Amino acid sequence: MNIRESKISRFLVLLSAIFIFSVIAFAQAPSWFKEAVTKKRAGNGLKTSNEFVEDLWSTIYSISSKYEVPPTLIAAVISVESNFSNVKGSGGVLGMMQILPSTAKSISELLGLEVPKNGWDELLTNYRLNITYGTAYISYLYKKYGMFQKALEAYNNGKNKAAYAKLIIGQYNKYEKLHQKELSEKPQNNFASSEINEKQNTTSIEATDTSESVLSESSTTSNHTSIFGILYQNKPGN
Repeated sequence: MNIRESKISRFLVLLSAIFIFSVIAFAQAPSWFKEAVTKKRAGNGLKTSNEFVEDLWSTIYSISSKYEVPPTLIAAVISVESNFSNVKGSGGVLGMMQILPSTAKSISELLGLEVPKNGWDELLTNYRLNITYGTAYISYLYKKYGMFQKALEAYNNGKNKAAYAKLIIGQYNKYEKLHQKELSEKPQNNFASSEINEKQNTTSIEATDTSESVLSESSTTSNHTSIFGILYQNKPGN
């Protein structure tokens, strides 16, 4: 084996190590996510199993990776919109990302997403489907406007859309900080961890004011006449 082949071999081994570490690091739901989901769902009177949390994180992470959106941003949207619960909200918005069936139909036609065989009401009970549609739409809006601030405003499209976007970004910044802190504290391969962190940190979110003292979920609500909502009028589901 010559020097060039040796370097390539070492590089491939390193690449494999990074990949394996990333799989291990993200296969399990991080502690901050478990705590957030359990606490938020308890507010809706729902119990939360470890299996549910693990599957929800896996769903968020895999779908957000596919559509090149930070998983912590999608977690922030779900946190604000539904408290990580399958709920039916004001104006007929459904599921974790509070999507109107009419909006889902438009998203399907716009982005070529598969129409659910059991009808659009499946958005209420199938959170993988719900998160796929919501994430795909946010990704589309981000590519259209070039800023998550503007993308989230369009995503909400209510009279308080600017405050809504700031609220989501504030929640995202909180989750992202916790996520990066937890990754940095993992005892595994530090080099691989730094490589992953560097890749994740290439995505930044713009906001004019993300202060939690200014924004709160109790003081900011959506106009439910368009796409997504925050208020929950019906009894929560699982």
